[in-house]
Amino acid sequence: MFHHFHSEFHPPRPGSISGKDFEEMLDFLDSEFRIAEPEEFSRLSEAERRSGRVVVLTLDDALLSQVDVAGPILRERGYRAVFSIHSSVFGGKPDPLEIFASFRAEAFPDFSTFWHEFEREARRGRLSSQPEFPLYYPEDYLSDFPFYTPEERKFRYLRDEVLGPSRYTDVMWGMVEGHSSFDVEEVKHRLWMKHSHLSQLLAEGHSVGLHSHSHPTRLDELAPEDQAREYTLNFDWIVENLGVRPLFVAHPCGRYSTDTLEILDNLGVKIGFRSTMTGGVRGSSLEIPREDHANVLLQMRER
Repeated sequence: MFHHFHSEFHPPRPGSISGKDFEEMLDFLDSEFRIAEPEEFSRLSEAERRSGRVVVLTLDDALLSQVDVAGPILRERGYRAVFSIHSSVFGGKPDPLEIFASFRAEAFPDFSTFWHEFEREARRGRLSSQPEFPLYYPEDYLSDFPFYTPEERKFRYLRDEVLGPSRYTDVMWGMVEGHSSFDVEEVKHRLWMKHSHLSQLLAEGHSVGLHSHSHPTRLDELAPEDQAREYTLNFDWIVENLGVRPLFVAHPCGRYSTDTLEILDNLGVKIGFRSTMTGGVRGSSLEIPREDHANVLLQMRER
């Protein structure tokens, strides 16, 4: 599972990797596993997919850095991957989470500096009176993601478990407005792919998969009809604009429910990817475990 890449054009951010890192990881994966093409992976039996011997490359979030940095490497080596996209990116109303992530990375010297300002702003004013605002943070939160620092886990706990999407967005836009040097429109321009990039990926043999329409961080907590809307909009956009029926889905933030699985099954989706190596709700083909690239790096360095 890959997300951000950095280069001269794409600034580094926590968790991003360089083209050289990517090549070294591909060498490592190729030496330890068989890297299957997406279509082949979809035809494997459940036992083969879960054997630990065959892997497929997946890239989430329709990020332009994936085309610019990873694309030429995949092309040169002849690998095909699944690019899972959230369709709001292509409708002019992208989810602001990635804009905020760029803000964290580019407007502050390090994450710790951002975290202290963010917590202070979240506790200030109308938010500070909320009785559920934490006095402490659970130590085991996101323990399945060992690459997160303690402060990153606290941030995600405050963002997702306490504030929720609306209040988090309010806090972040307030912070962005206070940093006049951060150019939101310029960031949008270099963050996401365009329609033409997706057409290019398909022409090169890659697969385009679902990733919801607006990328909610807690999709499993939405009402079934709202979940259906998220994935129906996502599915229909891909069919109507790219002319393919997506076989794959990457669950946003690894969150889904039995309702989600039924919705995806009704859409004809065959393979779904989690965001951790832990088991799923049903252990079905819509819940294939994934290893984050950060953990792959750790494994490489331990060898």
